[in-house]
Amino acid sequence: MADVIQLLPDSVANQIAAGEVVQRPASVVKELMENALDAGATKVQVILKNAGKGFIQVIDDGKGMSPRDSRMAFERHATSKISCAQDLFNIRTMGFRGEALASIASVAEVELRTKREEDELGTYLFVADSELKNQENINCSRGTNMLVKNLFYTIPARRKFLKSDTTELRNITTEFLRVALTAPDIAFTLVNNGNEIYNLPASGLRQRIVNAFGKTINTKLLPVNCETGIVTINGFVCIPQHARKTYGEQYFFVNNRFMKHNFFHKAITEAYAGLISGDMIPSYFLYFTVDPSIIDVNIHPTKTEIKFQDESAIFQIILASVKEALGKFNVTPTIDFDTEDKVDFTVPDSPILPKVPKVSYNPHYNPFNYSTSISKEDSNFEQSGGNSSRQNFEPRHKEKVPANWDALFAGLEDKTEEVQTEIPEMAEKQEDHEGIISFVQMKGRFIVTPVHSGLMFIDQKRAHERVLYERYLETLSHQQICGQKSLFPETLELSAEDFLLVKEIMDDLAMLGFELGEFGKNCYAIYATPSDLSTSRGKEVLISLIEHYKNTEGSIRDKMRERIALSLAKAASLDYNTPLDRQEMSNLFDNLFACQHPNYTADGKTIIHILKNEDVTQWFK
Repeated sequence: MADVIQLLPDSVANQIAAGEVVQRPASVVKELMENALDAGATKVQVILKNAGKGFIQVIDDGKGMSPRDSRMAFERHATSKISCAQDLFNIRTMGFRGEALASIASVAEVELRTKREEDELGTYLFVADSELKNQENINCSRGTNMLVKNLFYTIPARRKFLKSDTTELRNITTEFLRVALTAPDIAFTLVNNGNEIYNLPASGLRQRIVNAFGKTINTKLLPVNCETGIVTINGFVCIPQHARKTYGEQYFFVNNRFMKHNFFHKAITEAYAGLISGDMIPSYFLYFTVDPSIIDVNIHPTKTEIKFQDESAIFQIILASVKEALGKFNVTPTIDFDTEDKVDFTVPDSPILPKVPKVSYNPHYNPFNYSTSISKEDSNFEQSGGNSSRQNFEPRHKEKVPANWDALFAGLEDKTEEVQTEIPEMAEKQEDHEGIISFVQMKGRFIVTPVHSGLMFIDQKRAHERVLYERYLETLSHQQICGQKSLFPETLELSAEDFLLVKEIMDDLAMLGFELGEFGKNCYAIYATPSDLSTSRGKEVLISLIEHYKNTEGSIRDKMRERIALSLAKAASLDYNTPLDRQEMSNLFDNLFACQHPNYTADGKTIIHILKNEDVTQWFK
């Protein structure tokens, strides 16, 4: 029988390796930006066309490469970062595997222009399908200019599974920020189809965060500084009021490398325990500086999973340092230097000793003495000066007990108090004498009403959410909701990622009654809100809708209207502890049972529960 095992060609092996390294255009942006940082760049530009599907261009002013190095960079496992296995335990650069450029060149067409400062001419390379097609000397500026075109042209199936341009651009902005936040002293620019999305000049860490996430986050940052023998932690956490229900502003960096670490994230959430609800996620930007020998970054090709030698100790350090930052925020008062119109407190030259108060009392006073005049002992006490405060007072006269006072209770007989055994409006019948269903609001959350089989409990928020969901879904399918114009439009400032998300669902928001217009960079003006929504809640509802939409799985266009309707229903439904009168509870009850599926919300949560008579009877056996 012939041998069946054979060695794969390099091009096929590179395409297999590219499946882990290059998953989408955002992966290419990440790898090329990290190479620019390792090259010592002070300015990095990322230029895209059609969210990377057209091309991806990364330009830096780093040290560049020689002609030989530029060729070797596209070979598998060719790198300048390490030379032996021992170097894996002292990694301080972003890359070290030597797989990125080889993987990219196996699934795309790559043009490279690079030049070192000491060279007169630069080098131009064109690589496609892992083959060097052309190399020549050219005149170019110092640094590296990498252009990636026709991504996944060798793997059509992978290209077919790419998402919409807006979705891919959101993924690119996520990777862009992860790299940009590691080096605030380096300028970064991101442009897509000629539109500048980010322009981050070289600055300090706090200013870099503000430039990336908007001016509103500046007042919400709390500094964290902790230095120990194991780890040094610097950065910022956000105030509890800034916590959200979705992930997005949670950043861990170790030795200026972004990482994901669920165990350390748990330490953050424990530090916020009691300050935020369990479904909220705090925001943080924490930078760890450790000895490279105690961490392992060689776990996954994306290098975002990192193992620590003593995770439990670092967990406790994170918990203590974040609690300290939050404690300073909650306890330390602000200092007011404005002394105008303030009360001037004069400080005496010498301390004044407090006087011991003297207490005087009449030891012969009898509270049960109903005499109309002061007793002899009391009179003698006042004459002796025992209580000078009472000398000018008239004697106190006590009212006499009325005669025959017991006759007031004549004719009354002992009666046994009747115990009320029936709760008002909770009778066995479902309707009272006027034919109206009885309702009671319980704990500001449940609507309770009697039914023939027992008591029905209705979650008022979920019930309202179900009603709104079906109403919005029906409207989106047939017609547009009328919007209510605002006399003074509110502005909604967002991060670049959320700004792109709103642009993606703008048509569906218009169907719901929202009218938005771009108002500066990463900012919208809210000109109209749905007619059945208070204009004062328009901004709040939009923010809640964005947060819920980001947390919703899937991005299939056919189900977008269901997600939009569910997001808006959750945001616009009435809150718990909202008092409802009898008519409002009746209307909500009627609208709920007019829905197609009144028992559950659109995401499967229970709305109705019936406490049966049989269950109650069992309690008293």
